[in-house]
Amino acid sequence: MTTETTPLLDPDLTDALQHWNQYCDQSRQNALILLNAITPLKDQIQVTGQLLEVAQKTNWLEASSKLADPTTIAGAFSELADIQIAALGKMQEGYSAFLKTAQASGDQLSKLGKDVDSPQALLAASLETSLNILKQYEADATEEASSMSAIQAAYRAWLQKNLQALGGA
Repeated sequence: MTTETTPLLDPDLTDALQHWNQYCDQSRQNALILLNAITPLKDQIQVTGQLLEVAQKTNWLEASSKLADPTTIAGAFSELADIQIAALGKMQEGYSAFLKTAQASGDQLSKLGKDVDSPQALLAASLETSLNILKQYEADATEEASSMSAIQAAYRAWLQKNLQALGGA
């Protein structure tokens, strides 16, 4: 006669814990990659170096005549305004994505306790749901970081172009 025993942990709970463990391992690796890619101090030093180089190389008597030209100044600031408007639009898209994710997360969490038959099943469902929510927020943040990188590149290109217009860089 064989008696069937119930496992100590619900298999769904074991799976949910494994999913979280895998996610945490991958997130740690991704965080290290991201931290190595973000170099604000290095970027600031590079921009400052470019500005100093231009300041040293520029013939300021000649440059002042370029600066006095209203079309040059207007063109540069018009381009900067376009970049800023695009940046604000990208930031607004990011905020909207986060709000949509927050709303969807609330909907998922409100349905969480339904159709579960044990505390372990509820915990498993809660872990899986929260992991899915976290992954969506992470996707939103990744998209936002990509947008911020593109915005930074546009500002750098504008700065480089205008430094060159002064006759330096």
